Amino acid sequence: MKLKPLIKLGVLFFCILTISACTNNKTTVEEQVMKLVPFPQSTNILYIEEHKGGKMILYIDKSGFRGAFYEEELDYFQDTTNAELTPQDGFDWTMDNNTHMAIFAGVITDEKIKTVIVKQRTIEQQAKIIDIPEGERYWFTTFEGLEETQKGEPDPLKIEAYDMDGELYWISGVYDGGAYEGRTE
Repeated sequence: MKLKPLIKLGVLFFCILTISACTNNKTTVEEQVMKLVPFPQSTNILYIEEHKGGKMILYIDKSGFRGAFYEEELDYFQDTTNAELTPQDGFDWTMDNNTHMAIFAGVITDEKIKTVIVKQRTIEQQAKIIDIPEGERYWFTTFEGLEETQKGEPDPLKIEAYDMDGELYWISGVYDGGAYEGRTE
């Protein structure tokens, strides 16, 4: 009968499909990123999100907290310097400015902080605050780049955190002619 060769052919086809599926060498974004971070042995990826044609990644390593952007098609990776994981005044931030984008990211341990805004000379953006399952809070925002300081003016970059009543609670930048970073209280 001709049924036996068809069954054998079907079994062979199934085996080939199974082997092909098992030997798929496509790496995940996490695996690709782990090859690019500065301290892969101590890196713990906290959060990944689709962002501007790539992935925004928040992670911690032996140096602290970092934010990164990864664009898989271009194999482009950009990460920030580190921020403290347990800042004394409940808030810390880090950044990286590159030709691709400016990344701002940070740690929030003060439960009073509900909103984070990054301000430049003419533009500002509200950061996205991420609550992860372990109860920790992190934030990030990106810009296409940083605006240049106008001649004779102080650096316009400001990081501001607001409480639940919309009151300014924590600041970093040049205010009233002097640099200041910390709680406004």
